[in-house]
Amino acid sequence: MFILYDLLYLLFCFAYVPYLVIKQKWHPHFFMRMGFLPENLLQRLQQQQNIWVHAVSVGEVLAVKGVIKQIRRKFPRYRMVISTVTQTGYVIAQSNFSPSETVIYAPLDFSFIARKFINMIKPKLYITAETEIWPNLLTLLSAAHIPVAQINGRISDKSFGGYRRVGFLTRRVLKAMSVFCMQTQSDAQRIITLGASQDNVQVVGNLKFDDAPLADEFRFEKLGFQDNERVWIAGSTHGGEEDIVLDVYKKLQPEFKDLRLILAPRHPERTAEILRLVEQRGFTAIKFSELRKGKSLDQGIIVVDTMGHLKALYPLAHLVFVGKSLTVGGGHNIIEPAGLAKPIVFGPRMDNFKDIVRIFMERKAVIQVEDETDLLVRVRELLKSPEKMNQLGQRAKEVVLGNRGAVEKTIDILSKFLKE
Repeated sequence: MFILYDLLYLLFCFAYVPYLVIKQKWHPHFFMRMGFLPENLLQRLQQQQNIWVHAVSVGEVLAVKGVIKQIRRKFPRYRMVISTVTQTGYVIAQSNFSPSETVIYAPLDFSFIARKFINMIKPKLYITAETEIWPNLLTLLSAAHIPVAQINGRISDKSFGGYRRVGFLTRRVLKAMSVFCMQTQSDAQRIITLGASQDNVQVVGNLKFDDAPLADEFRFEKLGFQDNERVWIAGSTHGGEEDIVLDVYKKLQPEFKDLRLILAPRHPERTAEILRLVEQRGFTAIKFSELRKGKSLDQGIIVVDTMGHLKALYPLAHLVFVGKSLTVGGGHNIIEPAGLAKPIVFGPRMDNFKDIVRIFMERKAVIQVEDETDLLVRVRELLKSPEKMNQLGQRAKEVVLGNRGAVEKTIDILSKFLKE
């Protein structure tokens, strides 16, 4: 199996590397994925009993924070090694975990590289967040009698179809895994269909509901807002959505002169592009990093050009739009602003969060719009009725509070593999 998968993975890499170069996603740390770790990291890994937690990108890193915190508290003898794939995930992991944790890039899934990582880390437990199935790595972990746990597991429509097409690979790998902590009953049924043993699958809920909102790190006066102003945050936006939000904002401004806008793109490297979009519409743009250094606001639109601050900015919002839902499909996490009782609006393309959206929609706790015109209509309705905005936000918070508990259930399951 190793030879076959190594060949398939090699073909994939030949096709994928040019994409990384063209999209400027290749970075010096990429060599870490090939097994070349700095000497100081190697020494740290050899001096401690490790639990290896894999979280592919930003969303997964933030989702596992509560679990890692509870493992540290309940099982202090272990040290955490957090691996990620994306640059943004790596940055967020480094900024969200203590210096006692080791953050690395995950190995490329060639058998010889995966084996090298296992020998370097020597994990007592391997935890993978959401849906990350690496056949060579997981098979080698199982062969070394290292328990493998999937937490916050989910299987999207797209992933389910893809994994079914390569069932000859996934069935054997899933049988080797120790436990699956899935978000919903639908996710549980899908992982069983793909080959997981039914006895190893449990439904525990979504860890993101347990991620408590942050305190107000940034305040109105600190960012230059006035007490009588209202803030609309467009969070985790992707290409095309800033255009839509800016056009809607421009139409609303004559009617709602107290409305201020914060644009927080998912990828801060798009900042220069977004600054141009703002200025093309006659607005003044200011980068969030400049505000933090003391520059005055002076009625401009704030463009968040830093990583990891959106969640800390949400407490300032009177209204939130969640991106990757109008143009690029997939959606982003709506639980963070919901936990802060913020009225939330998003587009129709929330494919990766369908179960979460369903829970909120059943309670009429969020608003889903169809297009730019609908966004304008619904935002205008909310701004005209502060009472309606408040009710929407309170219902959203009630949904979050009613769905907590996944961290505790997950820790109870993981405890079977760890010694206090």
